Amino acid sequence: MKQNDYQYALKPDWQSKAQLNRLNTPGSNDIYTLTLADASEFAILKHSEYTWLLSFSYHSTNKTKQGCVSVFIDEKEQGAIGNSQFFEAKQEGIRYLNLSSLLSNDLLDEQIKLHFKYCSTKPEVTLLGFKKPAISSGGAILIIAPHADDAELAAYGLYSEYSDRTWITTINAGQTLQSLDRQYIAGLDNNLADAVHRKAQIRAWNSMTTPLLAGVKLERLTSLGYFNLTIDSLYKVPQEQQIDKVLPGLTPNISRGLNHITLPNDERDTCTGESLVEDLASLLEQIKPTSVFITDPEIDPHSEHIMSAHALALAIRKSAHKPDNVFMYVNHLRKIKKFPYGPEHTLTALPPWFDASSIFKELSCYSHQLSLTTQKEKVVSFDTMHDLRSKPRLKKSLKKWWHQNILKSDYQFYGYHTYFQTHIRANEVFTFVDGQVFSDALIQSQTQK
Repeated sequence: MKQNDYQYALKPDWQSKAQLNRLNTPGSNDIYTLTLADASEFAILKHSEYTWLLSFSYHSTNKTKQGCVSVFIDEKEQGAIGNSQFFEAKQEGIRYLNLSSLLSNDLLDEQIKLHFKYCSTKPEVTLLGFKKPAISSGGAILIIAPHADDAELAAYGLYSEYSDRTWITTINAGQTLQSLDRQYIAGLDNNLADAVHRKAQIRAWNSMTTPLLAGVKLERLTSLGYFNLTIDSLYKVPQEQQIDKVLPGLTPNISRGLNHITLPNDERDTCTGESLVEDLASLLEQIKPTSVFITDPEIDPHSEHIMSAHALALAIRKSAHKPDNVFMYVNHLRKIKKFPYGPEHTLTALPPWFDASSIFKELSCYSHQLSLTTQKEKVVSFDTMHDLRSKPRLKKSLKKWWHQNILKSDYQFYGYHTYFQTHIRANEVFTFVDGQVFSDALIQSQTQK
């Protein structure tokens, strides 16, 4: 059994020690009720909106099957896929269970029950409450996607709910192509340079059209078309122009044909760290977002995702407008490809992370609930992204057949790319910090090296 405690530098706005009490009635093995130490204080919070996470000790009891915790009030809902959260097999340690959907204003007075399957726990738990940020108050929302599909993977549900004031910008052209046999359409181009050019155009089209499905207007979408930028491009050689090895004539304007917003680098058309920071600072000043979403630079290991977060930090420092909050999402994990765990439409919480310290000092958490209808719309948004149209290889086809016909699991297998399984969930979860704190902390972490 592998011991792994999820650890975050979380600062809840309210927390309480709690107890899980096993029910002794027939047929109720591994079903618990939740009792809070500060129940009276908790009752006062029913008039406020919170994200609720239960920190508990998880212990897998099966070598192959993932542990499942199902949360319910009415016995008819016991085991419902939308109220279930899955965890690793053959592991134990501290985990977070997302209770936000049930601890809503209408349900706070009801007795919550938890059913543990293929896993066990200890009675002592802690309920963490995070005040929901003022996303719904009317301020503009800017979602920054390092690549086409990152905004959809992390926040399609959120931006579809607030589509009337959401802006989305995609930083990278995403033109990289390892070989001709990796083209979106087999045999379409006969040389790699043409194929790279076409891929950049297609990904720009993806990023500028998919959000239309959710009601985000075209004039609030931008594609920047940068490529090959690194953290060094931002801090050490910000004026150094990047050249694509396969397509030397590639410039950011390959991605900007549908943009309605005028940006500083439109005419200069150079791929430099300095130009990226200027474009992002201009977007901040034109849009004036109160909430900005970006990949988590500490957890998400993708180099261009980390670079994008640093570019935002530098843009905030340069811009006259400072967002109230920066929300961070994770689309990649180190050596972990199947998180969130379990079938589509289940609950999720914070991803695996094992460091109680953070360059941001303290983090808050926000869980955004998605209806089943919105989750299905999110599936459609994935299907519009060429990069997520994975081929039905034999291994994937056999796995789908085995799950549906032999195991009879709840997996739907809407698509062959892993993201169709992992990122269609009942909620989207983010950590967030003050915008100025995000900028100062991230820049300082780099300049002190």
